[in-house]
Amino acid sequence: MKAITFLIHTHQPILATSLQGDPNSDVSYPYIPGSMIRGMLISRYLREHTIPEADILDNTEVTRLFFDSTTRYLNAYPYIANNSDSDDKNRCLPIPRCLYKNKGIEFSEGEEQEVYDFSQNKPNDDDFSPKSLGEDIFCRVEYRDIQLYKVKRRINIHNQRDRKRGRGTDGSGAVFRYDAIDAGQTFQSVVLCDSEKDAEIINLLLTHPQEKEQINAWLGGSQSAGYGHVTIELLPDENNWNEVKDENNWNEVKIDWEDRSERQNNLTITLLSDTTLRDDYGQNTTATQELVKVVSETLGVQLKHIDTYATSTIVGGFNRKWGLPLPQVAAFAAGSVFVFKSEPLESQKVDNLERQGIGERRVDGFGRIVFNWLREESTFSAIKIDSTANSKPEEKPLSPESQEISQRMAERLLRQKLDELLLERLEANTPKDSTKISNSQLSRLMIVARKALAEGKPDPLYELLGRDENSDNLTKTARTQFKQTEMSNGKKLDEQIRDWLKNPDIWILSAWGSRPTVRNRPRVTIAQQSEILDDNNQLSLEYTLRLIIAVTKKMMKDKNND
Repeated sequence: MKAITFLIHTHQPILATSLQGDPNSDVSYPYIPGSMIRGMLISRYLREHTIPEADILDNTEVTRLFFDSTTRYLNAYPYIANNSDSDDKNRCLPIPRCLYKNKGIEFSEGEEQEVYDFSQNKPNDDDFSPKSLGEDIFCRVEYRDIQLYKVKRRINIHNQRDRKRGRGTDGSGAVFRYDAIDAGQTFQSVVLCDSEKDAEIINLLLTHPQEKEQINAWLGGSQSAGYGHVTIELLPDENNWNEVKDENNWNEVKIDWEDRSERQNNLTITLLSDTTLRDDYGQNTTATQELVKVVSETLGVQLKHIDTYATSTIVGGFNRKWGLPLPQVAAFAAGSVFVFKSEPLESQKVDNLERQGIGERRVDGFGRIVFNWLREESTFSAIKIDSTANSKPEEKPLSPESQEISQRMAERLLRQKLDELLLERLEANTPKDSTKISNSQLSRLMIVARKALAEGKPDPLYELLGRDENSDNLTKTARTQFKQTEMSNGKKLDEQIRDWLKNPDIWILSAWGSRPTVRNRPRVTIAQQSEILDDNNQLSLEYTLRLIIAVTKKMMKDKNND
């Protein structure tokens, strides 16, 4: 068996619609299903191989690669780093449902809390009130330490529109919501191939023609509405076999069965993905006895069932070729745990069962199981981690054309934010009484300020007002009017204008607040390109002159209204 591991970097939200939520919303799974990955690879395969549509199901290679359980496409779960070592990254797995916390305990980033494994022992404390760790939680387990992670999501509101008119109408204008996996996260998936030849084909489908480049792909729904763009990074072989002796011992928890079989207490089976089973009458079932029957027959040992920590779910899917949903059936939810009396098991049969899985739709990653995953401990130390910084995909260098576009966008966005600050500052710098100065003086001030703005220098205003308060550039009457006009901060109008011209960036820096900066200068970044408020104050001077013009206009408007 060959395991091909690769990373999926999300550059747009991913909508892998699950069967939950109200009729006016689509709620995504917290992971990327194996069926979506299989569908993406089928599309890539058909583009590279000219196979008539009528012959697809008769093609033995196509059937072996995509339609039977010879090749299995596992779900892509979050790929996160250990806080203590950013190079130590692994694929998370669904949290076992046998783990509980005390009611009232909340997990915060960086704070450890105790969780209890009820499959081993239940606390006898009367004050202990068990509560599950929550839905859609993924984890990494290292001895007695458990790292908890929840996938970052994004909710967008959309309006249905008429395709011909391009807008909503009375009959087609409903408001609906998408709850999707957010962009900027990394997931890891695995393709298990029983054949070396099949593994080579899958490798080629995941490899860009130019080495070291990641391939672009689109997954999930609403791809034309800004959803689904991902890049795929194939991991080298040495990353596929961490701490594994040989290919036949590959498993998802990266612990050999020889080490896990030494545990003396109960035998546990944990489902690492949703699992669908049928009873003797061909009906889908979530009865525990059916799972016990399937596992016992495969292992050749009659297991004695003791306890269950499981829940059921409804699974479906969508066939893009048909344009129709798949049948909805009941299934055991990922993370379900089944406890049995400890039995000696054959190593080869356990390895085969963990590699092949159980139940139906194993080609889509359903039915993944693991034996004795958690250590024989009653309590574990759990900590919530935020791996968004670790999981963001590495950004590729932009082309010169893209850099130019990004730079222009960053400049426009910076100007937009400065426009917002100008409006805020205008409201905060209204004169207490505009009647002290005549309209003729205000008109003269505006004309001179516009001339300074056109020339890009403050000299025209200095020629009008002078460079200090003792200047005699103004006539006595005009100087008196400027000094009698007091601003809301207590400064005289001419004094305030001189202060703005002397340090044109002071008011911008004070109003910028907690927005991004670099070297204490306002900054806006778009696609690796940053626009920083220039140190030579040219942009600051431009907006300062615009502020002076805006204040003058407002004073004239207030006088006219009076």
